[in-house]
Amino acid sequence: MCAVQRTMETQDPPSATRTADAPLDRRELAALILESSVDGVVAHTVDGHLLYFNGIAAEHLGYTRDEFAALEPYGWVDEGNIALVPARLGLVRERGSLLFSSRGAPKDGSDMHTEVNMRLADFRGEELVISVIRDVTERVHAHEEIRYLAFHDRLTGLANRMKLEDDLRDALAAADRHDDLVGVIFLDLDDFKPINDALGHAVGDDVLRAVAARMRMCVRECDTVARLGGDEFLVLVSRLSDRADLAVVARKLEEWVDEPIAIEGGRSAHVTASVGLAVYEPGEAVEDLINRADHAMYRAKNAGVSGWEAFLEEV
Repeated sequence: MCAVQRTMETQDPPSATRTADAPLDRRELAALILESSVDGVVAHTVDGHLLYFNGIAAEHLGYTRDEFAALEPYGWVDEGNIALVPARLGLVRERGSLLFSSRGAPKDGSDMHTEVNMRLADFRGEELVISVIRDVTERVHAHEEIRYLAFHDRLTGLANRMKLEDDLRDALAAADRHDDLVGVIFLDLDDFKPINDALGHAVGDDVLRAVAARMRMCVRECDTVARLGGDEFLVLVSRLSDRADLAVVARKLEEWVDEPIAIEGGRSAHVTASVGLAVYEPGEAVEDLINRADHAMYRAKNAGVSGWEAFLEEV
């Protein structure tokens, strides 16, 4: 049966025409409809052997018909989703059909998202799986882009205030459960306005992007670096082993920001930073923790000392 169907798939679909002397052939019409579909249609055994597919199913994945017909069982499905097939078949048997999201396996290895409507059918006593597969990659990527823009600063790519506050709430909740230390570092650039005024906003934007990149390199993957606006930044440092460790991170940030930044025309810009530190106190609100670090930064700026030095005196 498989061989017969695969042989049929390599042929062009018949045209469904009708004249007074030639009544419409329903099988020809069905073939024409399937081949005209914008969605892939695949029929296979429960163990993944192909029995039928329309042209768009192969086209979406970048295969010729012959290449698609020769795929291994479930070769059109991303490897990470093949293990989910038995559970999905069980749900189809219970519900009659199942609509779910899955990953495709394009020939070129690119990222592909699909929406699959799966049903079971009996064909001459054999249980078959029929799936209608829609390529929703563009829609998924558009949603991901919208979500990214909602939680990130457009200029620097850092987290924005909304994402920072979300991450802080998660970190503080974990700290309450596990008795962890969580700290924040408020960082304000001291010499940024003269750069904007003298060299223009385009150069100022380049400096902010360079500062953001350096800050990201100073922290761990699990920490959050956010731009609050203008030349103000905040770093969330979670799972501290000791309060003094926060000052170590702050010192590193201050030193890296202080390094000259190459700008257009072979010149360099130089900014320094004032920093303020605060360690979470159990039960403290997110805004209160940020405000404490902000006030510590201004005390350090006005006193002309490093924020981490002032912090160490209090530890």
